[in-house]
Amino acid sequence: MKDYRNMSCAACKNPFDGTSDIVVCPECGAPHHRACWQAAGQCACSERHGADYVWEPDSIVIPSRSATVPTDRVGTVSSEEQIVCPMCGGKTRKALRYCERCGYSLAHDREGAYDSDEFSGLEGLFDFNQAESISGVPAGDIKRFVGGMWIYYIPRFLRMARQRGAFTFNFTAFLTHGLWFISRKMYVRGIFLTLLMTGTTVGRMFLSQFIDGATGQRSLLLTAAYMLLAGIELLTMILCGIFGNRIYMNFCTAKIRKINARATAAHATASQFNEAMEEEGGVAVLPALSIGICYLMVIYLLQRGL
Repeated sequence: MKDYRNMSCAACKNPFDGTSDIVVCPECGAPHHRACWQAAGQCACSERHGADYVWEPDSIVIPSRSATVPTDRVGTVSSEEQIVCPMCGGKTRKALRYCERCGYSLAHDREGAYDSDEFSGLEGLFDFNQAESISGVPAGDIKRFVGGMWIYYIPRFLRMARQRGAFTFNFTAFLTHGLWFISRKMYVRGIFLTLLMTGTTVGRMFLSQFIDGATGQRSLLLTAAYMLLAGIELLTMILCGIFGNRIYMNFCTAKIRKINARATAAHATASQFNEAMEEEGGVAVLPALSIGICYLMVIYLLQRGL
């Protein structure tokens, strides 16, 4: 089947994505959302049907940030009636909910999130704008997804996005490792790291009971095993500190792309998009706190038992 992604429905002009149910006109080849075809009962291009007419897709080009923004393909409109897409920089009529060039969902931007180039208030302390791309996602969307700690994360994300190979050190991830990942809703990584650190800590506790009384080769082996576990703990903490922000940046951008794809496919409203961002983003305080308490209780009970 032909790949119609990034092409627009002949009826509603909204772009297709990987989940769209597409119906193709047998006469001219124009693609439609199945719902659009069923609503009209015919091809949107039926008036043009003839011996020589064949549907051609609109050309979709995503320009670089330095490129000149092209004229809206449906005609020239005044600046008061346009909104700049935060993804590709193209201008789209404010009456539309999707960028006419790249298909990015603009429904959540209608409240004016991207109307000004620079942040206001506290945001004005930083030299960046909401439309600046971070791994293909506007900084404004990441700010909304991250929540209250955007002041810490966005400047670091921008640094990594602007400078290839750059990294920033996260002291919270260094000190709390798995618990930090869980608090940022990266549950799989967080649980794995918590189990790893619990295992190495418990292992060191058991080994320490036998090292003092051991002699000769047995003492050397026990000490080497103890040092190996301690080294794994330290290396894990260092890696969490070094790569924590980058891993979180990749997590945020991947999640936002999925949320935006669902919003586009479902023609979501601004409130629906924002609800999804708040639900899937932000901080998971209770899970991190609960697992942290369980970890401390396990260590305490083992210490008492030993």
